Amino acid sequence: MLAIHYDSSFDGFLSVVFEIYRQHLDVGDIVPVRPYAAGSAAATDLFLQPFRIETDVESARRLRRAILNAAGEDIMNLLDCAFRSEEPGVEMKIFAYLRKLFAGDNRGYARNPTSEEMLPLFTIARSVRREQGFMLGAVRFAKAPDGMYISAIEPKYNVVDMLAPHFRSRFPNGRWAIVDMVRRFGVCYEGGRTQLVSVADPEAIAGIERSDEFARMWKSYYDSMAIKERLNPELLKRCLPVRYWKHLPERQVDASSLTIGGRNSEKRGADGLGGADLPSAVARGRSLALAHAGV
Repeated sequence: MLAIHYDSSFDGFLSVVFEIYRQHLDVGDIVPVRPYAAGSAAATDLFLQPFRIETDVESARRLRRAILNAAGEDIMNLLDCAFRSEEPGVEMKIFAYLRKLFAGDNRGYARNPTSEEMLPLFTIARSVRREQGFMLGAVRFAKAPDGMYISAIEPKYNVVDMLAPHFRSRFPNGRWAIVDMVRRFGVCYEGGRTQLVSVADPEAIAGIERSDEFARMWKSYYDSMAIKERLNPELLKRCLPVRYWKHLPERQVDASSLTIGGRNSEKRGADGLGGADLPSAVARGRSLALAHAGV
């Protein structure tokens, strides 16, 4: 029985499934090899034989077309969304669904959300879409020296390119990039074209993610809008989990206070800002190593 390794992309996964059917492979596990997670493929059952399958765009396209014909575009989107969770074992869950789908034993199976194979995929996809919604509200742009607006995020799931359509419609004439600091890649929009970008040096992005000007505006806005009598830290953390705060300039406050307008409000200067140091100004310029691939 095989433990199939692949490059962790969705096309790579589709290529794996295509080859499983073409070569009649006996599969015990499907293991993604993620470039940003050292040793990600090491946690494999010792009783499974490692087997590598390379991504083949044509194979992925053919399987994608087969899924569309059998189940429809909404199910294709559901599978893609569940895959983005990167949860351990999600590949085998999707493969179990596809195997049952292509068996053709039940005509109504393709869209049955209560089936044993599809129900966990619905649950996972719902979590991914919720994360997408959170991240749409957590993007904060900073202006780089060359005029490009850059935002750094750290989402739980791989949703960064799912954010592109929203900001492309909001800023069709702008130049911007949203970078996933964990996975070291993002989306870049320039000249009416959206591209995937890889990041060689995340620290360089961290250095330019917020200029003094943008951090000051966000902090000043939230400071002036805060109603001291209505501060509710527990509700804030439920509506905006703490794990999103790292890249939100309005949440960069004194270490002894979790809310703007709290006990440290008397420490504010004439500009209405707290005593915490602002993020350093843009110092090293934009350092994106672009590995262009059209989205």
